[in-house]
Amino acid sequence: MKAHVRMHNGTPTLFLDDRPVFANCQLIGSVDPKGIPATQESIRAFARNGIHIYSIDAVMREWCGPRPGNPSPYDFSETAPRLEMVLEADPQALFLLRMGLETHYLPDDWWNKAYPDEREVLSDGPYSSASFASEVWQAQVKDFLRAYIGHLRATGLYDRVIAYQPATGTCGEWIKSWSSMGLACGDLSAPMRRAFRRWLRVRYGDSVEALRAAWGDAEVTFETAEVPSAAEQFNTTRHLFRDPKREQKVIDFYACYAEVAADALIGFCRLIKEETAGDKLAGAFFGYLMELSWNDSFFNDNYGDLASSEVSTVQRSGHLGLWKVLRSPYVDFLVSPYTYPFRGIGGDGLPMQPTDSLRLHGKLYLLEEDTLMHNNFDPGGRMHPVEKSIPIYQRHFAQVVTHGLGVTWLESSYFPESPLIREEARRWHKRFQELGTWALELDRRPQSEVGVFLDDESFLYETIRNNIDIPLIWHQRVINLNRFGAPHDLYLLNDLLEGNLPDYKLYIFLNPFHLNDRRRKALKEIVCRDNKVALWLYAAGYINADRPDAVHLEHMTELTGFRFGKGGSYWGPFMHLTNFNHPITQGLSQELFWGSTRSIAPNFHLEDPEATILGEVVYSLGRCRAGFGVKTFNAGDPKRCWTSVYIATPNVPAPVLRGIARYAGVHLYSEEGDVLYATPDLLGVHTVAGGPRLFKLPRRVEVVYDLFAERVLARDATQFEVQLAPASTALYYTGAAARLKARG
Repeated sequence: MKAHVRMHNGTPTLFLDDRPVFANCQLIGSVDPKGIPATQESIRAFARNGIHIYSIDAVMREWCGPRPGNPSPYDFSETAPRLEMVLEADPQALFLLRMGLETHYLPDDWWNKAYPDEREVLSDGPYSSASFASEVWQAQVKDFLRAYIGHLRATGLYDRVIAYQPATGTCGEWIKSWSSMGLACGDLSAPMRRAFRRWLRVRYGDSVEALRAAWGDAEVTFETAEVPSAAEQFNTTRHLFRDPKREQKVIDFYACYAEVAADALIGFCRLIKEETAGDKLAGAFFGYLMELSWNDSFFNDNYGDLASSEVSTVQRSGHLGLWKVLRSPYVDFLVSPYTYPFRGIGGDGLPMQPTDSLRLHGKLYLLEEDTLMHNNFDPGGRMHPVEKSIPIYQRHFAQVVTHGLGVTWLESSYFPESPLIREEARRWHKRFQELGTWALELDRRPQSEVGVFLDDESFLYETIRNNIDIPLIWHQRVINLNRFGAPHDLYLLNDLLEGNLPDYKLYIFLNPFHLNDRRRKALKEIVCRDNKVALWLYAAGYINADRPDAVHLEHMTELTGFRFGKGGSYWGPFMHLTNFNHPITQGLSQELFWGSTRSIAPNFHLEDPEATILGEVVYSLGRCRAGFGVKTFNAGDPKRCWTSVYIATPNVPAPVLRGIARYAGVHLYSEEGDVLYATPDLLGVHTVAGGPRLFKLPRRVEVVYDLFAERVLARDATQFEVQLAPASTALYYTGAAARLKARG
């Protein structure tokens, strides 16, 4: 079986033997030898429903290390029986192999004992895990992958495998929790030090004078440069931000660390592609940039102290290397669980990556639907009662099918479906498989008029505490961005700056804290024209490393067009509306307040008499200052006219976003605050409250059809009315009647 990822009807799509296939999988994970009958029963159920791809943990004791009387570090005696167990239940089975390569989990800790100098070294001492930078580890992983693929050929199982997923770090997710999710910092090991010094030579063109000037250190050389200490990594000299004139060492290290992780992953994927003549897929858990405000305190109850809860994972994870992975021809797909912050009814099944960047670069995304693990950890359900699982599954399928994604559904003896809903869940799996296959031939291009942009580079210039990222990114996305009544596309900022994206009516910039002259110029050329509207949040443009005074309010003015003031004390600012006569705020309630309960600094406000002020920010000393402003430029010239909107506090509410979107001319499907997804042919809605809804379509369609209830709702329509049940999900087809008939 040959497997490739190719563009098909506007989105990266799985092709098997040159045929497009809905990437719908059962996630088995680790196989419990005592639970094989139960696992096989679930496999048979998925197979009966037309699902024949199985994601399975494929490295248990295979990389076992040399043994007495046997110098081979490999033992493949369990490999074929593990896969044959699945084939016994489903003779049509195909495999996505999750290849666990983390030395911390290898049998008897043999690798770390054999190669102590290749381990990570943390600020609190060595740790039993190979450094990402270890060339010994990287070479041995490649040898192991080569041997594993050779064993599959020898046993006749090679053709059954369609994808390999090299995995390392905690849970195989290329995140080392011990060095990124707590107070300990890394990687102070000799391999990482060598890698950092090599990286610096490239970064500074082998010029020690350039290195010294950048670091502000007259003594440093390429032979003496060290990885920053934990104190250096935790320190920031401009409140939440790093001054590149004083802290370039730390900025450089995090950029290097991201590339080291990305290069290791790309190297493993390249080996897989070469060993399989390019006819199998290679991918990984990687690029969780929308998610990594979390830490060990989030994932553990009664854990640590306040300081432990305030660290962020993103800079120390290596996942900032996503930009490099996306540009690699050797990586076909990326995977993540759906986002953790709000999984219950009313939440969302969001990917952890900016998936429209994945789409742009031709990478397939697989959403790991692991409700049966995460929800079952608490008696009665961690996120929702078991009986509410069906609308959760429907919500995630709607997310997948409207965004052109793949999905892996966790179910095994370790994580069985509840008997209360098992048969109903299996009926829905069959329906999802049918609908997902049918939807392959729909127009799956995004049709959003709103672009949302995350700047991965700016993470390098901010604190490794999560004071600002939780409200600005985590909460903004999970609570409000998906509820203002229109779909949005989500990209890395550099994808926009490289000129690869369509025009939008509204641009929302989450965190463009650092823009050098080149990126700043490119951004203004794209946004400042054609009646576009740009929404800037908090510290947009505050840092420019190309300027002598790299951190300055004037940089914000240059980018946004507003004049600013600031306060220098840490505090939790909030915003309230003061002007209800502007089109953005008409109809909004004076009870609407938003901001951050976490202390942040600086706190910014507007000092611009030319701006129209819509709201005030309130921060330390009880200061009430203009914090929500609108300013239109070049109003008499349609080609050069644009509007700048600035809001000083994070986590802007959906009603305010809706007002800005309406002002920008964005089509709104609904104003009821439901989670909403849309493509040219599909509309998905997830609701808590339910009730009567009027959905307005952006164009006249021949038919509106409820794909879950299987009934026609309207014909020749530009809008339709429905009654949504509380705590429910709906998926509608809105298009040509002929395509609906093709569904059968």
